[in-house]
Amino acid sequence: MKRFRERNRALTGAVGIAVTLILVVGALQFEHLPLIHNNATYSADFSDAGGLNTGDIVTIDGVKVGSITGMALDGDKVKVTFTVQPGLHLGATTSASAEVLSPVGTEYMELSPSGPGALNNLIPESRTRVPYNLVTDLSGLGAEIQQYNIPELEKSLEVSSQDLNATPAKETTAAFDGLARFSNVLGDEQSALATIVSQGAALSAVLSQRSHQLFDLFGQSNLVLNVLEQRRTAIRALLTSTSTLSQQITSILSVNRSQLTTLLQSLQSVSAILQKDSNDFGAAIPVLAAFSRYAANTTGSGPFADVSVPTLLIPDNVISQCGNSKSFPSIDAQVGCRP
Repeated sequence: MKRFRERNRALTGAVGIAVTLILVVGALQFEHLPLIHNNATYSADFSDAGGLNTGDIVTIDGVKVGSITGMALDGDKVKVTFTVQPGLHLGATTSASAEVLSPVGTEYMELSPSGPGALNNLIPESRTRVPYNLVTDLSGLGAEIQQYNIPELEKSLEVSSQDLNATPAKETTAAFDGLARFSNVLGDEQSALATIVSQGAALSAVLSQRSHQLFDLFGQSNLVLNVLEQRRTAIRALLTSTSTLSQQITSILSVNRSQLTTLLQSLQSVSAILQKDSNDFGAAIPVLAAFSRYAANTTGSGPFADVSVPTLLIPDNVISQCGNSKSFPSIDAQVGCRP
């Protein structure tokens, strides 16, 4: 093996220069090397360039995923070629839009992945959008102003100036102060306004999701109205019957007022008498209960009344005679004893 100093210095220098040039070119085109960065390449058709330039970033949801590699005219459209990082899923209906980073026209391209499947190499013009920036707006304003009638515009401005001159300075100042306060209020309530707008968007989304149910509800409104009509008829009949009954009761009371008054007075008198004699009734009830019990005991042996006479009232000879075995007819208490 030859030593380094023994080699051809011209050939060694040429090889070193070539390797250095290859490394420099590789460093400058590092992102485009096929074996290192396997980026996917796509294109999109825009109605105009919209301020986009080669080298502008490509984002998805605000995150950089690639860059614009080329722009070319394709008939009445602008074909924008761009690359994205590998591993990103772009659906078949993915859309692209040129967005503005600053009012003076710094743009980038925003991708919105959507749809099933995979995106082919081209996003058609129907799914692309170009924004307006300050330069575009000023250009449009200039083109719009050129269509105005300048003398009429000057006349209107002159009339406005005369009106302002005729208006007291205090009123003009108050008007501008009111506009300033209104602007301050809008600025202070920016977060609340943003919340209202977001909630309105959420409400719109919910209504959109419930559109079929709302349509069904509107379709059944005729049925609801029919049911309400039936209920109204029933309620009206009930109110009519109630009104008739009230009138009849009023008529009866008005005709028989004197008789009803007498009846009520008599009932009050009876109630007073019963209230007065309530103690007597309370004492009589136990006595009547005892009498009923004793009467039942007395007549319970048959169609006669049993009476018990104490032996104290019967002479001894009668008791002895009736106790004799030969007494007639029997000593049976139910038959009796006759001496």
